[in-house]
Amino acid sequence: MAGAEITRIGLIARPDSRGLGIQTKGFHDNMAPDKTLVIDPPSQQPLPIRTDWYPGAQWIHGLPGAPDLDSFLDGLDVVYTAETGYGTLLWEMARRRGVKTVLHANWEFLNRKDTPTLWAAPSLWHIDQWPAGTIHLPVPCNIDDQPMPDRATRFVVVVGRPTFDNRTDLHRNGAADVIAALAHVSESVEVTFHCQKRGYIEKLLTNAVLPGNVKTIVRSGDIRDSQDLYRGQHCLLMPRRFGGLCLPAQEAIAAGLPVVMTDISPNNLWLPQEWLVSTHHAGEFTAKQRITCHRADPHHLAAVIDSMTNPKFYQHAVGKAQRLRAINTWQELKPRYLKALS
Repeated sequence: MAGAEITRIGLIARPDSRGLGIQTKGFHDNMAPDKTLVIDPPSQQPLPIRTDWYPGAQWIHGLPGAPDLDSFLDGLDVVYTAETGYGTLLWEMARRRGVKTVLHANWEFLNRKDTPTLWAAPSLWHIDQWPAGTIHLPVPCNIDDQPMPDRATRFVVVVGRPTFDNRTDLHRNGAADVIAALAHVSESVEVTFHCQKRGYIEKLLTNAVLPGNVKTIVRSGDIRDSQDLYRGQHCLLMPRRFGGLCLPAQEAIAAGLPVVMTDISPNNLWLPQEWLVSTHHAGEFTAKQRITCHRADPHHLAAVIDSMTNPKFYQHAVGKAQRLRAINTWQELKPRYLKALS
């Protein structure tokens, strides 16, 4: 790259409302890349493709080959991609051209065969085990103001698209642990589950015995705007069983909602202690890395849910959420992105 300043930024993006799509759409809208390469890979369970997200972009239906990357890299100084380079060609071809590459990876899927110029970690989870030179680069969210009530009565669980195998599916954002806790909630609450896989939550609820003061709502399928998940809601329940980047937690806080999570890293490095739920060891699984899982204590989770219905506790929590979101906006973090890309 000639000189110290960036002249042309390239983005490799995804076009659906999974986490990678939301993350790369946020980068696109706020960093204004000069060129965008949209990857539409084959999927056994595809979500709607957002053809309007990236005007003027170069599209690849499948995985990029050398001709695709050759035209994309032409004239660029730096390329940003999240989680993956979609093979080794990107790193090799960019290096030959003198184009810097930044890989914003997730620990659980970190592939040590990748060789970007710069590794970026979205959270501090396992930060000491990342490749040498890794920087911490949080994922910003845009603030979405909405009126908040005096107390929480509506709770939301964002399940997303369950992944991995049948044994580990129950790990998905702690949905099963929320259901177990609801049996012990004493206050009147409404809990909405959002899941992109139809039938998943219904199956978890089949044998659940819930008290009359707990109402559950299940919404399945895709949602165009992720902030719609949180509008009209008062608190996010996200007792996920392992750490790393959690976009729903950050989106909820951007909307002003307190977030209830498990008391594990990195949750306990940035969230108030009174929002965190004690856990016990719940086994391990392997993605690209070996991951230890933790299960939320159902009685403690129920107690935190009940606490959020207390006006004094809840209003204090909303104030903390508003302070947290102020430090995780694109306006606040854009200089760190520019520095990482330079």
